[in-house]
Amino acid sequence: MRVDDVDPADMSPEQRALYDLYTTGRRVAPESPFSLARPDGRLQGPPSIWIINPTFGAALQQIGSTVRWDSTLPARAREIAILLVGHHHDSAFELYAHRLAGAAAGLTEDDLTALSERTEPAGTTEAESCVFRTTVAVLGRGTLDDDEFRDAAGLLGKPGLLELVTIIGYYTMVAMQLAVFDVRPPA
Repeated sequence: MRVDDVDPADMSPEQRALYDLYTTGRRVAPESPFSLARPDGRLQGPPSIWIINPTFGAALQQIGSTVRWDSTLPARAREIAILLVGHHHDSAFELYAHRLAGAAAGLTEDDLTALSERTEPAGTTEAESCVFRTTVAVLGRGTLDDDEFRDAAGLLGKPGLLELVTIIGYYTMVAMQLAVFDVRPPA
């Protein structure tokens, strides 16, 4: 990593408040597919760099929390989108974490392999297929044509399509941050 880990003992009150969000509650529950806190108590993944600017870090964690727990998109569909973004940006930490989250959401090893090849997994639901197609289009062109928009909004609803585009943008931003700061998954 291009910045030093922030030792929990040396955190400002603002950093400590952000740190506590990643080391308590739902994020560290036994059923959580991955942890953003290492066994030594330091943060890993995106929060390991967000902690250096707790004002931005708090805003970013709020978006991440909304995506993770308040999205109306089915969990498998959401993970399909996130994994496509991770593969598009070759984001090692995103892929590490969301392969685990995808498996927990019901994606099989064959599904995960298909997504790594940018191929729609077999047996997807109509919503998952729509999320796959829409994500591929947005990642490839940065937008949807009128027919794609109509199809996606018709199937996901406009609020669901907004969620999907937000997820794509959020995880694209996270992939860039991880790349710039050279944040890698655990060994």
